[in-house]
Amino acid sequence: MPSSSRKKGGTSGSEDHHTKTFDNVLVGQLMSLQLCSSDEEYSSVAEAIACSSSSSTSLDEARPSKEDLEEIVSTLVDYFEGDVGEHDAKNMIHNVVKDVWGDDFADNLGWIGNGIVDTDDEHDEDEGDKDDSDVDDGDYVGEGECLLCEREVKLTRHHLIPKTTWPRIKKRLWNVASEIEAYHSLDDESSHEKKEFTRTKLEKTLGMTDISDIPTTITHDSVRTFLFKVCLLCRQCHSAVHRIHTEMELATQYNTVEKLFADEEILKFGK
Repeated sequence: MPSSSRKKGGTSGSEDHHTKTFDNVLVGQLMSLQLCSSDEEYSSVAEAIACSSSSSTSLDEARPSKEDLEEIVSTLVDYFEGDVGEHDAKNMIHNVVKDVWGDDFADNLGWIGNGIVDTDDEHDEDEGDKDDSDVDDGDYVGEGECLLCEREVKLTRHHLIPKTTWPRIKKRLWNVASEIEAYHSLDDESSHEKKEFTRTKLEKTLGMTDISDIPTTITHDSVRTFLFKVCLLCRQCHSAVHRIHTEMELATQYNTVEKLFADEEILKFGK
């Protein structure tokens, strides 16, 4: 996303109007809720979320559709699971849209006032999410056996696909949704060569060494399930996993328990 023209610090009113972009206004919204721990994290998270819709058009190039913004809301809720619900996320994005593109465009979304209805079903769904994924990676979730070192200790929840990579992984999956479905529709025997070619192309596009575990069809539910995979590790093993590999390496190359524990360096630490 182009950023060279964005200015930081004090500006005049006219300059500020021209340099307002979706992601730098979103930074302000995130800061108001104290959702990140540093200025750098605020900026990187906001930019990743701004790029998370399946549209190929940058928000700097054209106004987004309502569908694009709903995908961004979904990513925002997923990223800050337990801290930001759908209602709050829509209010946040509504404020960003209003600041960047004006009142009329924001009001046409229909999210504020009668546009947002807190039904019992929505609350039940939110509560279900909290039961499954309310605890962040660094928090203890109880005692048990660490999957890596096999000690009986306090455990932490490790997201096999780190949360910092969710916006990028989600966008990549949506960008090749039709290709993924086409790949799984090919017959192994009669279309072997074509299937191998498609698999190689998908692995390159997704940046993954193996696509056998990605969803066979791309929907909001299937992507969410894919992103929310976890395993339980002790604090020492959990820290070692993140020290040995980058977040993106974990997301693309070690996104299952089997792949993670097949890595010699990780296994060596666990012994």
